[in-house]
Amino acid sequence: MSLRVIDPAKPLSRPPDRVLVAGGSGAGKTTVAGKLAALYGLPRIELDELYYGPDWSVRPEFADRVAQAAEGARWVTEWHYPEVNGLLASRAELLVWLDYSTTLTMTSLVLRTLLRSLHREALWSGNQEAPLRSVFTDPENILRYGWSTRHETRHELRALARAGADPGASLDMLRFTRPADLSDWLIRLAQGRSTSASRAR
Repeated sequence: MSLRVIDPAKPLSRPPDRVLVAGGSGAGKTTVAGKLAALYGLPRIELDELYYGPDWSVRPEFADRVAQAAEGARWVTEWHYPEVNGLLASRAELLVWLDYSTTLTMTSLVLRTLLRSLHREALWSGNQEAPLRSVFTDPENILRYGWSTRHETRHELRALARAGADPGASLDMLRFTRPADLSDWLIRLAQGRSTSASRAR
């Protein structure tokens, strides 16, 4: 699978039916996926919900359930779990890459984890974030995970982008290095969708 990098300033040739949102932990993949779901009317594939069982256990049927969901005609989800990334990319039409700095993503991840921990927010299957002090004792702590994997998505997608000179590439990619640029694109997208809806009336 290779990627064809496209210019965010230009309108998409057509609304995508299947979208992947990529980025490091804390980049805001889930938020962006939700916005694109609303704009395009796409069903969400909630990967974390499919992945985690009670007590942060991993559901053994995860990959099979993602494969089944990915067969759907329309969806949006995140590039996150290595065991299903290739499958999702082979089905997706558009990949939105939030290629932000480590400083930005880690700051966002710390704040998000702090709020979830303080409010004892219930996540997937009723799980809750561990206390922040567990960053010093738990190798699986989300902050340690975010730091140790901070370059993985970038390496994976840059490798695919380098292969994207092939004009027959099957997956278009939009790359954003600043949240402000992403916000501008989403605003233009929303305006364009609004205009199209008005003309259709």
